Amino acid sequence: MLVTVALVGFVSANESTVTIDERTPERNTLVGLQGYHDEGRALELAPDGTVVWEYTAVENVFDVESLGPDRVQIAGADAIPDEQCPARYRDDGTRGCVHNTVRIVNQETNETQWQYGWYDVERHEHELHDVDRYTAGGEARWVFADMGNDRVFAIDRDGTIQWQWNANATYDPPADVGPEDDWTHLNDVDKVGEGRFQVSLRNFDTVVELRVASDGTVAVEPLVGPNRFTPNGSAGPLYAQHNPDRLADGHLLVADSENDRIVEFENGTPVWTAGGSARLDWPRDADRLASGNTLVVDSYNDRIVELDGSGEAVWAVETGRLPYDADRIPRNGSGEGSRSEPTADASGFDPGTNETSSLRDTVAYGLTLLRYSVPNWVDTWGLLVGGLLCGVAAVVEGRRLGR
Repeated sequence: MLVTVALVGFVSANESTVTIDERTPERNTLVGLQGYHDEGRALELAPDGTVVWEYTAVENVFDVESLGPDRVQIAGADAIPDEQCPARYRDDGTRGCVHNTVRIVNQETNETQWQYGWYDVERHEHELHDVDRYTAGGEARWVFADMGNDRVFAIDRDGTIQWQWNANATYDPPADVGPEDDWTHLNDVDKVGEGRFQVSLRNFDTVVELRVASDGTVAVEPLVGPNRFTPNGSAGPLYAQHNPDRLADGHLLVADSENDRIVEFENGTPVWTAGGSARLDWPRDADRLASGNTLVVDSYNDRIVELDGSGEAVWAVETGRLPYDADRIPRNGSGEGSRSEPTADASGFDPGTNETSSLRDTVAYGLTLLRYSVPNWVDTWGLLVGGLLCGVAAVVEGRRLGR
């Protein structure tokens, strides 16, 4: 019954719905939806959950950022059929290819004002997850987390590469890794200072800083994690993280995804944490707001949630379609991810927020498998029947593993 109810909500949810409203935000929120199939999009949500703007021209949206009034930067990926792919990907034995793009969109017209992109062999593990816009010498620059090619690179407005760093210049790939295998899963990059760029190496369970010299040479400094390929996860403080953000005094706020929590570090030591599998399910973004609250993308729960300093939810909105990124639009209209606010009060942290729930985990696991595996053309009754079967299988498997 629980699976059926959850699936009805998944199938029929066409609009975003506020589910917790103890502290209503003053401003709107931008959301990037990856989508379970090809239904991803960018949204702007009013505090009451109303969709006030929508952009559907990209199948899978990962990064979304406000650049000022009526200007939004969107990074994402589209699956392209073989006949429309460049020759090198058309007959490579892989079905289709992927087109990664970053674009600046006028919200009033949804017209693209600027765009840069490239093709890659396939969408899976070759998507563009993050782009950071910055200035150098008074000119606009964009730095990319190029997952498919295991590199970070920066361009100017004309698309000319200014500098780049390839992961294999610093790290040795595993011996059994092929040319298109995913060994770094490099999923985030942010400019954090002059010539300094923070990078998330998800498959290393590690966050590093790239220090780019004026001649383009790059030095790598590990910040948190084992700083090596960890195919089965590390015993360290992070497990397959997303979207680390630099806060004041060098603090680091990270969506610790496979650990179902948000964690803040000071010099590599956790000083604040929130979540646990009974409250968050695969969070992939966390921004510290000016109020001191933390805005979290709770991906497998299909929602955006705002947490106070004790880790309690004060506002949440269900979005559906696997959210990846969220930005609260500040008063000046230009968003830059996390604000440099003081650390949340660790003394007020509720230790119960790391509790787990095995039944919830198994049901959520079954629903997640269903969402990814069922094609778009399957009707509601097909989903419900499939959901019941997946739910029963998930519960049985959970009991077996719990023995």
